Amino acid sequence: NDYKTNLLNHFRSHSDIINFANDKFYGGSLRIATDYSKLKRIDGERTIRWINVEGKAVRPRNNRSLTNIEEANAIIKELSRLKDSKYEGSIGIVTPYRAQATLIDRELHRYENLYNWFTMSRAGSINTVHLFQGDERDIMFFSTVVTKNVHPSVMNFFKPNLFNVAITRARAGLIVFGHQK
Repeated sequence: NDYKTNLLNHFRSHSDIINFANDKFYGGSLRIATDYSKLKRIDGERTIRWINVEGKAVRPRNNRSLTNIEEANAIIKELSRLKDSKYEGSIGIVTPYRAQATLIDRELHRYENLYNWFTMSRAGSINTVHLFQGDERDIMFFSTVVTKNVHPSVMNFFKPNLFNVAITRARAGLIVFGHQK
């Protein structure tokens, strides 16, 4: 079966988030039809933010995946800030690597009140891009994990379709964690 269905109207995300995907993956064919009054944005902040983390990508023993503890800690710090500011939307954390999702979950468990707030009241979810397909949250954290010292072979994740899924799960805000240089 060679049928291909193209999305024509996009109702989920703020245009700042979807415009990149529209240009790169859909050839500009999407019509943004999002109802902005329903978006739960972070007051006074840009829709897309990058939090620069000069961490180190590490391959756990006997594992093809990667982790970055500095990014996990930066994510916990940002979650804590949103909790303290009484943010009311849903939050998801997406990463290319299963080991990173496991690490973030384990580290977050150390902060019981924050973990409960994230999972119970914010519908929080930590997952890989593959498992986040078809799901969405008001705010998405994207843990890239990779740093300038990683071998190019681990960059396979950044294939267009998976990268598109990673950034378009966000409705109202996308916060990217990674080393910018």
